[in-house]
Amino acid sequence: MKTVILPKRPLKIAVVQVNAGDNPERNLRRIERLIARIQTCDVIALPEVFALRGTDEDYRAHAQSLSGEIIKWLGNIARRRRAWMLAGSIIEKERGKVYNTCLLLDRAGRIVAKYRKIHLFEAQLDNGRSVRESDIYSAGNCPEMANIDGWNCGLAICYDLRFPELFRYYSARGSHLFFIPANFTQKTGKDHWETLLRARAIENQAFVVAPDQCGANPKTGIASYGNSMIVAPWGEIIARAGERESVLTATLDPGELRRTRRRIPVLAHRRMSG
Repeated sequence: MKTVILPKRPLKIAVVQVNAGDNPERNLRRIERLIARIQTCDVIALPEVFALRGTDEDYRAHAQSLSGEIIKWLGNIARRRRAWMLAGSIIEKERGKVYNTCLLLDRAGRIVAKYRKIHLFEAQLDNGRSVRESDIYSAGNCPEMANIDGWNCGLAICYDLRFPELFRYYSARGSHLFFIPANFTQKTGKDHWETLLRARAIENQAFVVAPDQCGANPKTGIASYGNSMIVAPWGEIIARAGERESVLTATLDPGELRRTRRRIPVLAHRRMSG
């Protein structure tokens, strides 16, 4: 593993937890009201499918290119707030395919990173309903990293959280921070969300920022867990939401990375890779 240069300055994060419905315009107005509560910050992080929750047909109907209206909306907020925007995921359409795509925009509103969800969720839920994202989405095939003011960041989406090899890939390339926007279901969230987030932070000695949806999808009735979190490299939860729309803020201290990695130099002790 190469020598990792740690960030030199703190990073102030604002996480927006939203209960998105099936009307994109209404959802974006709700998010704007939540963002209005935020004081000065470096990064505003939104959850997976923040602009729309509905059926597969709804997603297909509202899928758009990276020059679409949602991207323009994100760019306007980034410029107005002079903050980086982590667009948890949009429903991206390109060349006849649909992707679940996480975007990072800089303070000038420019897209600087694009991550298409690699691991597509498939599960049988307790209520007998099944979810199979491959019915609508094509899978991405490329991890994506970005640098925010000296912080190396790895991007992931929701179900990716269950695949530690993705985060080990980012860790081996010097990540200090993982963004994991999600729309985690109520049942799986109650049983696994906190455990998995803390595990990814602990085993990679990195911060984790995880904005989640809350409330129920109005078309499918599937409830999301909420409980958005920001987790420190030692595994402490430094900010946590409940089950309603809210905003979390926390300042990430690069000294925490340094202290944790000196305390137990796990990353330097790795003997296996690949």
